[in-house]
Amino acid sequence: MAELMRQYVVLQRAALRAQLQYRVNFWTTLMGGVAYQGTQLLFLGVLLGKFGLIAGWGFREVAFVFAMRLASHALYVVPFGSLRLTDLIVRDGDFDRVLLRPVNPFLQLITRQFPLMSIGDALLGFGALIVFGMQAPVDWSLAKVGYLVLAVIGGGLVETGIQTFFCGLSFVAASTFSLRIFADNSITQFSGYPLTMFGRGVFYGFCNVFPMAFISFLPATVLLNRTSDVPLPSWLIAASPLAGILILLLGYTFFTKMMPRYASPGS
Repeated sequence: MAELMRQYVVLQRAALRAQLQYRVNFWTTLMGGVAYQGTQLLFLGVLLGKFGLIAGWGFREVAFVFAMRLASHALYVVPFGSLRLTDLIVRDGDFDRVLLRPVNPFLQLITRQFPLMSIGDALLGFGALIVFGMQAPVDWSLAKVGYLVLAVIGGGLVETGIQTFFCGLSFVAASTFSLRIFADNSITQFSGYPLTMFGRGVFYGFCNVFPMAFISFLPATVLLNRTSDVPLPSWLIAASPLAGILILLLGYTFFTKMMPRYASPGS
């Protein structure tokens, strides 16, 4: 594990240096990341300003869930954002070179290119978490701060696990672009809201089929003392940050199982 971390740092540092050669692109991409996620926050403010409540949740509560989602997304996209390139790498035959190098293939994929926009996501995400966390109706203690940290990390691992699953699918499908866009848009547009507003059946789907309820909503109900709103056992809701580890392990296992099915295009 220590050697993998050392390799990751070396490769990611090289990828970042390559991107920083173009300073204008760096700043425009950085601001683009802030603007893209900021529009979602602006929409949230307009929506709650008009209607006041969403499924019985007020602005301070929804904003806190939304900020947790942004911070978790940053923990996915900063270290793992290059996973979005897997389709192209497999389709163009660049994965041949990945297999020839004496470095873990998954590690090579996540360090292929540093996602500059992710820096803007991180600045906005953690900034929003600090601001809205202070405004949230939570009686903060050291234990709750620790739980929040685990929840944000777990949420990032959930999103990483979902994207890793699509990477495995790239070895047997011509393109997973539409699935990635669907997943990314669904998480961006909906996971920052109280998911129980969609009804019990859809909510269960967000827990079992497409597990974005674990990104921010379920752990937020623990901190906001709103677990009674959720049709799940209290112990399961409280353990929701641990789902990230399980989902990432499942995604990575699927990736390693599908990798031997890679067929080089011969280019």
